[in-house]
Amino acid sequence: MEPDSNSVGAPRVMLVDIDERKLCAQVRGRGPTLVLDCGGAGQGVGGAWGSELEDDLAELATLVTYDRAGAGRSDGPQGRTVADMTDDLHRLLRGLDVPLPAVFAGWSYGGLVIQLYALRYPDDVAGLVFVDPTVSQTPPGSPVVRTLSFFLASRLLRLRALVPTKSSRQIRELAGTLSAMPRHMREVADGFDDSTLPPVPVRVITAGKRPRMPEAQLAHLNSNHQALAAQTPGGRLVVAEHATHQIPHDQPEIIVQAVEDILRRLG
Repeated sequence: MEPDSNSVGAPRVMLVDIDERKLCAQVRGRGPTLVLDCGGAGQGVGGAWGSELEDDLAELATLVTYDRAGAGRSDGPQGRTVADMTDDLHRLLRGLDVPLPAVFAGWSYGGLVIQLYALRYPDDVAGLVFVDPTVSQTPPGSPVVRTLSFFLASRLLRLRALVPTKSSRQIRELAGTLSAMPRHMREVADGFDDSTLPPVPVRVITAGKRPRMPEAQLAHLNSNHQALAAQTPGGRLVVAEHATHQIPHDQPEIIVQAVEDILRRLG
């Protein structure tokens, strides 16, 4: 473990050895552990959830954010399997030596990673917060069209990233995630065929403001969020009425409330 800063009270950014690779992580706060898994680009260190939200969460717990393999300052390769990502996170948390079991929060694509993590490593999990998570069940419509749409979105993002900007690398990393999305969704769905979430408090926060989409697709998204919340007896679906998919930025307080609720239940 190679800390970049060990100032008392300051966020500690460090590179942690993971099987001859290094993952970048940041740890701040104190108390029970809260792990944040961010969206598709995979860069969790540096305020991806919003600096004010992260500040508030660090007042409640030992807050861990990290860059997934191949993203940010973490060594690659990117976009392998979701199981590989969960194994990376499992090793990372042991390298950080933070208190376990932890509460895990996954936003968007990070929700897929946290779902499979909870299936594979239930003893690590004390609670789960899903923030408008990507659903694993097969959506309605043609699988060919769906695969093509992800492919085209990925190609367009890669073309956009050719223009040098501050966000060029994040755009390329998001493109890599999108190109593998259909495969990763199937992988997590297969995980639920063999297991269920551990019996811990679960909060699924779903966006109240959706872009225009076919009714069947919207119904599929809503029903899957409800089903995810119903996986455990303590599960609840929470609607962020004033938020788009960008819940951490549009309505961050609802995430803080969900984490506080779970931590209270854990005592």
